[in-house]
Amino acid sequence: MIAALYFIFFFLIYFPFSIWVIRKSYRFAKARYQRGWAGGVIAAFIMYNLVFWDWIPVVLMHKHLCKTEGGFWVYKTPEQWVKEHPEVIGQDWGEESKWKHETFDRNYKPDKSYYLEITRSWISPWIYIERFQPKNISVISSISRTQYKLVDAKSGETLSYSVNFNRGGQYKFWLNQSPDIYEGCGTNPRNGVWRESEKLIQLVKGDKK
Repeated sequence: MIAALYFIFFFLIYFPFSIWVIRKSYRFAKARYQRGWAGGVIAAFIMYNLVFWDWIPVVLMHKHLCKTEGGFWVYKTPEQWVKEHPEVIGQDWGEESKWKHETFDRNYKPDKSYYLEITRSWISPWIYIERFQPKNISVISSISRTQYKLVDAKSGETLSYSVNFNRGGQYKFWLNQSPDIYEGCGTNPRNGVWRESEKLIQLVKGDKK
């Protein structure tokens, strides 16, 4: 439904209106200043930036954040953890439908314009994945930050950690990355913690040597 409304607005209303404004500006500038092209360029620039003004700043800021803050870090490999906890070998952790999930909200501002949603997925009583997803905090309302942690529940030790930044979204589709709008900073920042958890599950079940 939203996609249809965007199509109607951009291609049936805004785009034809922009063409009309550019043509009118061209004719006006040509008749008065003999510089029709200047009027057309200025009108096109204005009509473009009324909607797409944030494209270049968002793309540049996203690249900067991925380079300076995004990434994936392993503090203890699944092999090391299993070696330290041989008592878990043989347990069945692979059934994701049996995982327990918890969600927490933490408000950081009185007006609730900034809050952090924390989701904890329990793979087993020993291990959980924690997801930090900021809501309503972004650069020009178009960049979001997501963090994942693979945590030893008994000791509180972080086994692996990732920070990923996504740009765009449902309402600013022109800022999305192609072909995957959730690509973010790359494969490791996006999927690294989940891959580590899968390795750990396989080792505990004895499926991976």
